[in-house]
Amino acid sequence: MVTFAQLKDLRPAELEDAADGWHRLSSAAGTAKGRVTDEIATRLQLAVTGEGVDAAVERLHNLAQSCHHAQVETGLIRTALNGLAGELRSAQKKLADAVADAEAEQFTVESDGSVHWVDKDPAAPLAPHQSVRGSRPSVVIGSDPDPKRAKAQEYADRIGAALREATEADARYARALGRLHADSDLNVSDAEWVDAQRDMAAVRDAADHVPAGDIPNDKSPRENAAWWKGLSQDEQADYIALHPASVGALDGLPATARDEANRAVLAEKRADYQTQLNAIPPEPLKIQPGRVGSPIATRTAEWIAWDKKWGDKKSQLEASLKGMGDIQNRFARNDLGPEDDRFPRAYLLAFSPEGRGRAVIANGNPDTADHTAVYVPGTDAGLGNFAHDIKRMTNLWIAADSTADGKSVSTITWLGYDAPQGAKQAAFSEYADNGASDLNRFVDGIHASRATDSPGHLTVAGHSYGSTLIGTAARQGDLHADDVILTGSPGVRVGRATDVDVPEGHVWNEEAQGDWIPEAGRVAHGHKEYHWDSGWDFVIPSDDRFGAHQMLTDTDGHSGYWDEDSESLKNQARVVVGEYSRVKKETW
Repeated sequence: MVTFAQLKDLRPAELEDAADGWHRLSSAAGTAKGRVTDEIATRLQLAVTGEGVDAAVERLHNLAQSCHHAQVETGLIRTALNGLAGELRSAQKKLADAVADAEAEQFTVESDGSVHWVDKDPAAPLAPHQSVRGSRPSVVIGSDPDPKRAKAQEYADRIGAALREATEADARYARALGRLHADSDLNVSDAEWVDAQRDMAAVRDAADHVPAGDIPNDKSPRENAAWWKGLSQDEQADYIALHPASVGALDGLPATARDEANRAVLAEKRADYQTQLNAIPPEPLKIQPGRVGSPIATRTAEWIAWDKKWGDKKSQLEASLKGMGDIQNRFARNDLGPEDDRFPRAYLLAFSPEGRGRAVIANGNPDTADHTAVYVPGTDAGLGNFAHDIKRMTNLWIAADSTADGKSVSTITWLGYDAPQGAKQAAFSEYADNGASDLNRFVDGIHASRATDSPGHLTVAGHSYGSTLIGTAARQGDLHADDVILTGSPGVRVGRATDVDVPEGHVWNEEAQGDWIPEAGRVAHGHKEYHWDSGWDFVIPSDDRFGAHQMLTDTDGHSGYWDEDSESLKNQARVVVGEYSRVKKETW
């Protein structure tokens, strides 16, 4: 228990100084993580090749993971120490106020916290002292009834309450701080990352000064941004440390803050999912011996039972882990070639592995970029095949950067909705209806988090069903973009380019040779219109009457619009950087 003397003489500033030291260590670990990944490992891969280099790069990535783990753990220590200092300072003030009030009325508070006084007549002999004891400090009184007794008990109660408050805080934070550690080796195991989740929960339970209830819920991006700006730097760091999933999901917050929060969530979820996958029993023999290849091959009862219990979970875990690995590869730039040494760092702007998974990753910081493009993928998009969507925006960034005349570019892969899976689901509009408001909110968040006086130039691009979502977002709300690019669009559920919210003449469409999706999806997602001479029909962006600029394509099929060095890709890049006069158009 915290004693009267300990609380009275406590110096909370010393705890805060220690917290500042841990903050510097956490920041240094974060900086080291970035340097190891973004500079040393990348430059080493660019400079030389070979097995030795691969081994060195792997160790460097392990070092970066170790730095990240240390960053998270030391950040929690800092938050815990600041929380403890704040609660002890509050208890100390209550104690000091109680003592000052008691002394002002001629009571004496001894070093053990007991409250004393003497009879009113100083000449009268004192009767033997008596005391009231229990969970609160003693109140020493005269033997005769004394009207000061009740007042003395009030001060004793206040002193006792302050000591109990300090003792409870000390015990809570001691338990939380006792959990925090970071091993000194290079390898951070899955168990250590899972344990970091528990550490975070322990500090969160202890810390009353970072309430989850204060985090904006269902507010606009501008309101989110205002809340964040209203916090001190210490408070911002505390919210990232204790509530990374909530902070990382808030549109309107700076890309740097969301990235730091979401990387912590990614590391912990990846370890958690891998641990769950490892715990699934091995898959038993599927086909009975001797029946492999037989037209009457039958599955074993053991496999049927295993598949019923574990099959779907195993598939979901494997898909999510693959997507998390793809994101980590982008952090490590494993998907880039040696000619891409100028490529910017990645920012993880949203992440959740639940269900099919959601993730938003940016090449370059959209808060400061002169030109930003947000790409919405289409049917079958999910964490399990996130790599090719990341690669598309990698290619677009390279093409746009080479055309930007020195201006900065950010390209964003926005997997912020549940995309339809397969042709049957793609025929329904509910996925676009459900995701439209999320897209509008994300775009508004880009504007709200701008860190420069310039509003920047923003393009929203959609492929296949992603274009349907863009049109739906414009129809349901306000899509605050400067340009819209549609590729392989089966329809956007509005009938004219002027209905897509952007300025007139700023809707651009690409339909490649051999891409059958636009015609196949016309009836499902085209805008239904009636004409007196021809009856009902459905308008899609490749129709002249829609009013979009039809850009020249030199790629084939539904998925080649981002082929490196293609005119299809270069035309998109020209729109992204506002070089409209250089866009090559179809002449049919």
